[in-house]
Amino acid sequence: MLPAVGLAIVLLAAGCSRGDNNQAATVNGTSVPVSQLTDMVKAQLAAAQSQQQQGQDQSAPDIEGLTRSSLEGLIQFQVILEGAAKEGVTVDEGQVDARIQQVKDQAAAQGMKYEDLLSQNNISDALLREQFRAQIALTLIGNRLIPNPSDAVLLKNVAKHKTDVIQIHVRHVLVKDQATAQKARQQLVSGGDWSAVAKQYSTDPGTKDHGGDLGFESKGQTVADFEKAVFSLADQGNCKGKTSGNCSSPISSPVHTQFGYHVIQVIGLRVPPLTDDLRNQLDPSIKQRRDAAVEQWFNDHLKQAKVSVNPRFGRWDSSSGKVLDRTTAPASPTTTTPAAPVPGQP
Repeated sequence: MLPAVGLAIVLLAAGCSRGDNNQAATVNGTSVPVSQLTDMVKAQLAAAQSQQQQGQDQSAPDIEGLTRSSLEGLIQFQVILEGAAKEGVTVDEGQVDARIQQVKDQAAAQGMKYEDLLSQNNISDALLREQFRAQIALTLIGNRLIPNPSDAVLLKNVAKHKTDVIQIHVRHVLVKDQATAQKARQQLVSGGDWSAVAKQYSTDPGTKDHGGDLGFESKGQTVADFEKAVFSLADQGNCKGKTSGNCSSPISSPVHTQFGYHVIQVIGLRVPPLTDDLRNQLDPSIKQRRDAAVEQWFNDHLKQAKVSVNPRFGRWDSSSGKVLDRTTAPASPTTTTPAAPVPGQP
């Protein structure tokens, strides 16, 4: 005997053997197969059962509700991919492979194989790839609708976001007690050579033979007290007002952290290479405008889509753009042109 959830999945997957249409839905004439819907429901069930195990939800899984929401997601995937293709935006399979590799790397970091991670989450490789395709397509559409300002324009905003963006070149001498830190600092303030002082006093094995050089550091890379001191120094001496290039801050008083006492100096600043995340930091309105544009794009395409839902799984509601529970069992699928829900992350 199968448990109720397992039995529901078996019946869903076996629908075509009972003479039902093996299409769960069609979107502009493109089929959404029952097998794909089955995979999606399995994944959603696994997520629901995981929440139950964590005590977040004690209610029994609503199989029919999960089936309808799963079908909505698959319909959205298809609308996104077809809409993107019509506008000349194609998803390179190499981009999908790169996302899959990230998942594999995450699995390896947890001591798992990729296949085991998929099994644990009850999701197939094919379905995960389809989700990534839709995500990538939306990103490409967003970039086309709201292009990034030129890097030259963005870099004008660097000074406003100095503490969040700038990487700081730091050197330090780390010792065990405050008295030794004061002694090392006095030698440095008096013109002592950093290489000699670090070699003589520092307990940091990675930097003591390299003049205490820690290289470039970004916000969030070091413990809070050390970071606070570094960013304060970066706005002193001839580093003040700069966002790039060599500079020299004053030499700090001893800074206490869990590692000991540090004597610190900032010797340079730089702007890291501009990634999409950094561009969003420099101009937060880009993401806001892009999200709004993508939402409108999605709504327009979903309104124009011709969606036909197999009545076994419900009915497509044109006012909400959702698959609703059927009130009757019509003999054949009905086709409507939906009004769109707000798209979530596919």
